Amino acid sequence: MTEPSSEVERELSVKRDTTTSRQRVWEVLADGWTYSQWVVGNSRMRAVSPDWPAVGSTIHHSVGVWPLLLNDQTEVLESVPQELLVLLAKGRPLGKARITLRLFDLDGGGCRIEMAEVPVGMPMGWVPERVALAAAVPRNRECTWRLAALAERRVSDDDH
Repeated sequence: MTEPSSEVERELSVKRDTTTSRQRVWEVLADGWTYSQWVVGNSRMRAVSPDWPAVGSTIHHSVGVWPLLLNDQTEVLESVPQELLVLLAKGRPLGKARITLRLFDLDGGGCRIEMAEVPVGMPMGWVPERVALAAAVPRNRECTWRLAALAERRVSDDDH
């Protein structure tokens, strides 16, 4: 499957506004150990690269509900602190998914989180990009809600 056009991806991405800053949202994203708290379907963390979320770093987690767990790995493809995080989730046996998270400042304070997810490679790569993006919307809506909630509750070093 080819890379989805940015217009289609942006059109079908989930958008969540939060009262907290991009910095706070990024702090949650940059803490790889929180991944299973905001990503729907992930049940536990097994390992996080010390340099997460640098390009090429990985997290190792499990998907599913015990005793039916699949070990999975997610790699950072692109990382621009407080702006962009692109991940490649290697979900065996269904193939891989590329997850794009973008952060934007809102007028008057707060942050907008945009999230899009598309399958890459086989076997799920045969799904048309519009269908794949639309199918991920309910899951990504919950993921962004959880991410925003974690960021809103997060206490940073600046608070002390």
